[in-house]
Amino acid sequence: MCKVGIYLVCDYPDRGRFLEAVKQCDEFGVDFLEIGIPFSDPTADGDVIEKAALEVLERENMEDFYDALKSAREIFKRKLYVMTYANVVYANGIESFAKRFSFIDGVILADVPFRESRRFKNVFKRYDIGFVHFVTPETDFETLDRVKNSANDFIYFISIRGTTGGKFELYGDAIERLERLKGSGQDVIVGFGIKTSDDIKKACRYADGVVIGTEAIKRLNRDGFKQFLEHIV
Repeated sequence: MCKVGIYLVCDYPDRGRFLEAVKQCDEFGVDFLEIGIPFSDPTADGDVIEKAALEVLERENMEDFYDALKSAREIFKRKLYVMTYANVVYANGIESFAKRFSFIDGVILADVPFRESRRFKNVFKRYDIGFVHFVTPETDFETLDRVKNSANDFIYFISIRGTTGGKFELYGDAIERLERLKGSGQDVIVGFGIKTSDDIKKACRYADGVVIGTEAIKRLNRDGFKQFLEHIV
């Protein structure tokens, strides 16, 4: 069965609507949540998510995000992941960050390649926090096999070149790598560009699930989030 995850920016558009969206995701049976801790210099986020994150950063700080994530954890019954960047973790200290956020299921660091992941992964493991590795259509097969053999949580497959929010397509290089990741013992989740139920069906021919970010943020901002969940979950 194809899993569907939703990406939300922490406390966007405000605390009340953010937590209401978390509640709706729980009620509609979303398989996992990926909640972004805003960062001032994102490298993977497209215009929509970057704008949302910068808007939140103008009024909130790490203490606010911690409180919001604790509340989200109390609401959402399935897996909860945090997505952010290495500098956010470094600023708090890797050990301190892991200890404080030990209530989450996993962490996604968008700017940490596989070769630099061990310093984070080993610490998070001590707190039973999974570390999500990224692979792309350009990932070489040696690295792909190392990710496959060492993954301790889902593998995040970035479907397109560039940032989030583009058109979803799966070409030969991507399909070849998705096929190679089979048998890892972990779910392979496709992200970047997923918007519609047709996109989900296309991705799940080769993967175990998808994560939807940009489209979810757009719908939340237009007060159409519940209808969106009804359509895609």
